[in-house]
Amino acid sequence: MIEVQTIPVGRIMTNAYLIRDIATGEMALVDPGLAQPDLIRAIEESGKENLKAILLTHGHYDHIGGVAAVQRLTGAKIYLYEDEKAFPMKSSLNLDRELMGLLAPFTPDVLLKEGDTVQVGETVFTVLHTPGHTIGGCCYVTEGHLFSGDTLFHGSMGRTDFPTGDPAAIMASLRRLAELPGDYIVYPGHGPESTLDWERKYNPFMRQEMGMAGKTDDFVY
Repeated sequence: MIEVQTIPVGRIMTNAYLIRDIATGEMALVDPGLAQPDLIRAIEESGKENLKAILLTHGHYDHIGGVAAVQRLTGAKIYLYEDEKAFPMKSSLNLDRELMGLLAPFTPDVLLKEGDTVQVGETVFTVLHTPGHTIGGCCYVTEGHLFSGDTLFHGSMGRTDFPTGDPAAIMASLRRLAELPGDYIVYPGHGPESTLDWERKYNPFMRQEMGMAGKTDDFVY
């Protein structure tokens, strides 16, 4: 079993998720967008030595801005999908113009592929490749929890007009998530939590009969 602490960081309130494996106390951190004081405080209060994995859903600055600082603090391994390996070093891909090009570069320790697993304590995260927002966007699934990055939001989806974005790919990714068996708590990259059942019923981008409803450039993340 796990406990999930949500810590919104940065100007556009990226959700950083601190996940604790209850059985062992070991932790993973999904998307440390900025190493701001409340995120660092939460890590230290939980025991920085317990943070074993930094799981990245994609390589945009607002999701990776705090990676280098958190790794220096904790020594945790950095996991990034293999198609995003150039993002930490290239402003044109990670969009760190919002940080005036000051994003601290880093090198992932592990490049992930579809179906890979990451074990933290007794908790196993499975990697789902969900491109569309970026070419190597991915989700992490464990124990009825879905960390969806900027693929799936509450009632919406990620935009596709950034470099490597692909509207057709994100629709296919959303269909894939809709077809997962059972229900999940959905933890998106921005905005409130949801459930996969709710999204299947009410999110127009997940309803196959809606097709390409709406315009992806209406969304800001």
